[in-house]
Amino acid sequence: MRRAIPALAAAAVLLTACSGTSGTDPDAGEASPHPRPTWAFYRPPVPLPRRAPGTLIRSEPVAAPTGARGRRILYHSRGTDGRDIAVSGSVFVPGGRPPAGGWPVVAWAHGTTGLGDSCAPSTDPYPLGGIEDGPALLAAGYAIVSTDYEGLGTPGPHPYLVGPSEARSVLDAVRAAARLPGDGLGRSFVAFGHSQGGHAVLFTGEFAASYAPDLRLLGVAAAAPPIDLTALARHVTDLDYGTGRLVEVAAGHSAADPAARLDSIMTPAGRAGLKVLEAGCDDDVIGAYARLPARAVFTKDPRTTPPWSTGLVRDSVDALPRGVPLLILQGGRDPIIPAKITEAAVHRMCSRGDVVAYRVYPRAFHNVVPSAASDLNAWITARFHGAPPPNDCR
Repeated sequence: MRRAIPALAAAAVLLTACSGTSGTDPDAGEASPHPRPTWAFYRPPVPLPRRAPGTLIRSEPVAAPTGARGRRILYHSRGTDGRDIAVSGSVFVPGGRPPAGGWPVVAWAHGTTGLGDSCAPSTDPYPLGGIEDGPALLAAGYAIVSTDYEGLGTPGPHPYLVGPSEARSVLDAVRAAARLPGDGLGRSFVAFGHSQGGHAVLFTGEFAASYAPDLRLLGVAAAAPPIDLTALARHVTDLDYGTGRLVEVAAGHSAADPAARLDSIMTPAGRAGLKVLEAGCDDDVIGAYARLPARAVFTKDPRTTPPWSTGLVRDSVDALPRGVPLLILQGGRDPIIPAKITEAAVHRMCSRGDVVAYRVYPRAFHNVVPSAASDLNAWITARFHGAPPPNDCR
């Protein structure tokens, strides 16, 4: 069962998920009519027949606001090694008839929940509760497609903060949702994510044209995104609970690179905590390493030791031209993703020709979306209406 991150820990960890799922359908009283799914839903056929990325494997209903429809989905994607894999997620569709061309889609990418299967957001009885600004976006007439990412819920490890994996999960979820019978989703979408999800949608912007030319990405909105992973990995040592986050980052790169055996650079004390990576969620990992400095966990520093250090560089958001407008939302008082690191990354984006609207909310911490909601919603609406995007790079 997924656990919520304690409030004090959430204020002090890197890349944390700042919105937990409510577990309650507000239109259904205290008990949701759709309980947590059985794990059988997340287990694909063995062997998995190879199908095109985005092919739907199965779906089932989940709780949604009155008049809207919600579904849990399992779909084909591609793993870090190119294999056909199954990825899970959820889809929410407004009530009524879709407009011409289908419902406009917001693809939501979630923040850090952990690396274990039970950390998949779609396992919640009311998954919409964990989608930031989700109820408002749904009420405004947008369908919402949310991926769990590779290895969360479904078999295999989760390649945490591995950009190409995140991007394929996002793009293939949009493809799969468009195949749901009777829901009328279009193929034009805006990608929106927070924290780890900000990283995911920025990579979605880099991969969309080449990986999913059948889709039309109109823009990318990233709230508190980890852009420069090398700088953030250095920053994490200044935070309480930072050692657990560094373990998660290193484990994510190990999931994507068979040569990166995490236990080979860990002390006995470090290896003792690894069992929580697949068995628990984010707060479990943070708790397992809470009183251990990095030097007590690692025999070699993953921030300076290849292939982990080269993975941090490779999965920083500087690889490919995006060609879509960006909205970057930053809390001025964010201790987890510091504004100075984000601002430096935005300057680099501008220097290579990206179109970026950069919004800083001076009083906001890591959970910047409530402060930014009106700006975010207006920016998303403008993308679907074809308005010229704001550009702070000029």
